[in-house]
Amino acid sequence: MSQYTVFYNSDKEIEMVLNGQADSATISAQEGTGLSTLVVDVDDTPTSHYYVNDAEDAVVRKTELGMTLDSVEKEIDQQFTFSNVPQGTVIAISGVISGTMDASGTLTLTAKTAGEWRVVFTKDKFFEVVYKILVKRRGL
Repeated sequence: MSQYTVFYNSDKEIEMVLNGQADSATISAQEGTGLSTLVVDVDDTPTSHYYVNDAEDAVVRKTELGMTLDSVEKEIDQQFTFSNVPQGTVIAISGVISGTMDASGTLTLTAKTAGEWRVVFTKDKFFEVVYKILVKRRGL
């Protein structure tokens, strides 16, 4: 195990990590920017793949969303189906937030415009998931 000083924001997301215990000047400087401090002994460096738990006494690894997509390529007017999307997941399509997932766990998008689209799924304490989907013009 190794010791790390973790600096984290009010959402408990890790902003900076130092090996060992940081000196008081460094801690004061970071706390002056609004960050909180935690010293942990862990096996892996607590990068952005981790967050600080609610008790603020340990770091926890983020988890996978575990969702699936039926196909990354469809023609206009066909549907893309995303399954196992957790409730509360924020969905953005090509940079525009399109909504938040309901309890059904299934998101269906109908392809209306040809092109490549980025569908991004974000949820607190989970890894972000990005799908690139391709909508093709109908074959003649």
